[in-house]
Amino acid sequence: MGNQVIDFSKMQIGRKGGGKHWTKKEVEARQRAASRMTRPKKKTLKMPAWLDDEAKAVWKKTIRDMKDFDVLDKVDEDVLAAYCDAVARHKELSETIREKGYTVVNARGNIVEAPWVKMQLSYARVIVQYSDKLGLNANARARLARKIAQEETDPNADLFD
Repeated sequence: MGNQVIDFSKMQIGRKGGGKHWTKKEVEARQRAASRMTRPKKKTLKMPAWLDDEAKAVWKKTIRDMKDFDVLDKVDEDVLAAYCDAVARHKELSETIREKGYTVVNARGNIVEAPWVKMQLSYARVIVQYSDKLGLNANARARLARKIAQEETDPNADLFD
């Protein structure tokens, strides 16, 4: 299979890999599911004009890095743009932390966590959530293939159509 969504090398029939013993039926279902996750005719994602230069660089890198996986689709543009913007803001806040530190002195004279640290943590959470939703990490791609495979092998699936 050309553009694999997940690595099937650990899914060996009857052998432990990825935490369980795989049946032939499970491996085949996962492979069929992964092959269905591509469009017959690929549509090119268009970078939104509102992204700043740093976020545009993240966009280009992400598209380049994910090219072989065929996971991103035209419908992912807005979420991908938000992800790229979050990565760019996270990087800026990391630089602010290096320059100004993790703490500030408040009006009462107490040392407290700096507001830019909280913002950076917030962007880190957004990055993790969006990367998971976009399939930008191996676990997300494996979960997607597993879900499709389970739907394909559910003997009761036709009861609810």
